[in-house]
Amino acid sequence: MGGALGYVYLEHMSPLDALYMTVITLATVGFHEVQPLTDTGKIFTIGLIISGTGLFFFTLTNVAVFLLSGEWRTHWEHQRIERMLRKLNDHFIVCGYGRLGSNVAEELRLKAIPFVIIDNTIDQVLRARDNGYLALKGNAADESVLVDAGLHRAKGLIAAAGNDAENVFIVLTARNLKPHLHIVARADCEESESKLLRAGAEKVVMLYRSAGKRMANLLIEPELEEYLDELSNASNLNLRIAQFLVNEHSSLVGKTFQEIDFYKNHRINVVGYKLPGGELHTSPRPAEIIQKNGAIIAIGQGGDLEMLNHLAQGEKKQS
Repeated sequence: MGGALGYVYLEHMSPLDALYMTVITLATVGFHEVQPLTDTGKIFTIGLIISGTGLFFFTLTNVAVFLLSGEWRTHWEHQRIERMLRKLNDHFIVCGYGRLGSNVAEELRLKAIPFVIIDNTIDQVLRARDNGYLALKGNAADESVLVDAGLHRAKGLIAAAGNDAENVFIVLTARNLKPHLHIVARADCEESESKLLRAGAEKVVMLYRSAGKRMANLLIEPELEEYLDELSNASNLNLRIAQFLVNEHSSLVGKTFQEIDFYKNHRINVVGYKLPGGELHTSPRPAEIIQKNGAIIAIGQGGDLEMLNHLAQGEKKQS
């Protein structure tokens, strides 16, 4: 545009002729001028050629540097992650990709549950991405980072950072942003358990306590522990154990376990029933009535448990 204006002003060309002169000059195609140039016009043309060629090579150099430096790959990866994050819904956020976080991620992957990982070290983030996981670099106690991870659309959060203090801040921030979010946190010290619960965690996993119970059970009842391990890892059988909250609109409300007969009608084994007040019945009686806001704990195959979930939520009438 500047070249065309120069020809109009210096050589008194028409706008079309000025534009034509500018294009053939910068393109260096070798066409003749539309009219003989004055000395001033020739000097202007020389400057136009030098500046245009310089701008071309400057742009070409920057593009080459951008491509060779790998910045384009980083930019493309960032855009891809943002697109994937926008699509996430009812997912879990795993805060921390250490030994515990990586195991949590693997379990979620095996169960085909969507999740995103947040870690504040780039090495851990790259390791998670190398394993095929969606991962963000940042402090999970930062509101903006949790929002970027889709917290408002998330189903739950696992605070699995390397120290208890960091987990407390993560839980506090997440609970403040989404009061009804399901939050589970890890803790190393006994004193941290109460702090995490006050911060807003619904469940706190004491790693050493859990490991101690597991080791004791392996000594006392090894066969039972082996069965539970096979059950939790029975991907070939598609077996799962899950808990389902009974919605007030569910067709199950008001009926007894005997009437429903989960095993006969839905090939599901009910292993527990939690009353709305929290009392747990490990072996619900056939005559026990299912109440709204109660929770059914069952073992079954994926498709059958999905059917139970629909029934519990009132999304599908009992056949």
